[in-house]
Amino acid sequence: MKNWKNSILLESILKALHTIASRYTSNRMADETIGSSIKTLENKYDFLKYVNIGGTKNILQNGFEVSVSPEINTVSPEQIGKAIEALIRMVYNDVRNEVGLYFITELKENAGEQITRMINNLNVDLDQVQLEQHYAFRRQKLKKQIQKMASTGQLDRKQPENLLGYSWDNVSSWRHEPGNKYCTLYDKQGKVIDRLNLDRIIQNHVEKLSEYIDADPREIEQETQLYENEYKLLEMMLERDMDTETAQHMLNISRNELNNMIKKLSEMEMLQYVSFDTIEITETGISYINKKDKDKEK
Repeated sequence: MKNWKNSILLESILKALHTIASRYTSNRMADETIGSSIKTLENKYDFLKYVNIGGTKNILQNGFEVSVSPEINTVSPEQIGKAIEALIRMVYNDVRNEVGLYFITELKENAGEQITRMINNLNVDLDQVQLEQHYAFRRQKLKKQIQKMASTGQLDRKQPENLLGYSWDNVSSWRHEPGNKYCTLYDKQGKVIDRLNLDRIIQNHVEKLSEYIDADPREIEQETQLYENEYKLLEMMLERDMDTETAQHMLNISRNELNNMIKKLSEMEMLQYVSFDTIEITETGISYINKKDKDKEK
């Protein structure tokens, strides 16, 4: 198989992402989505400064204009793979309501077989990304149901439905292959019910335990006023599923600030962990948002 350079690979992926985004939104929005995603990720992957988005040309000039400096070819394949996966996730988060569930399928078709294989060789599991997007879509439907019940006063004091879609009782076995960062869970019929990213599980475990601070429950109960960014975070989580980079970008905050917000909202039972690396808004959080919206209307 042909050995693609980083610059050619990244340029091909960006063009494929733009093709999908512009098909469901507009050329201008696709330009802005990809451009803002690159700028946001530059803080973590500084080599993305070698990517230049020139805007959308006239159709007769072959459309989307992007150039990647050859200097990026010295970057390690591992880092390029991580940046590509982050870009794919961020662009999808911006256009998910329009593109639907088969974003990754379309990405593979537009990128082509060779580029898709090269991405997989960079340890980017596109099938895993698509599976996560399908689970996120299912959780989003459940959140909308809870929101509707909250707005009509139909919610009771019971716990919300299982946003994960399964419990440990449904897990019959699990398998992890050496060298792979994913652990696959199977049900009693041998079907895959989830694939967990071990890197994120370990990171979440260490961060949660190392940054834990004892809190007086009475003080937590007395905390009723959310800061503006915390309220915005709840609103965004009600509308969509996001990764940490997207949340930081939209709120213009650091990773530590985001972690502290999540910790506080979890203590107030407005957010909850539905897996080791996934957080969702709870019934309490949804009810809070609906109450605030009603108060604004008065």
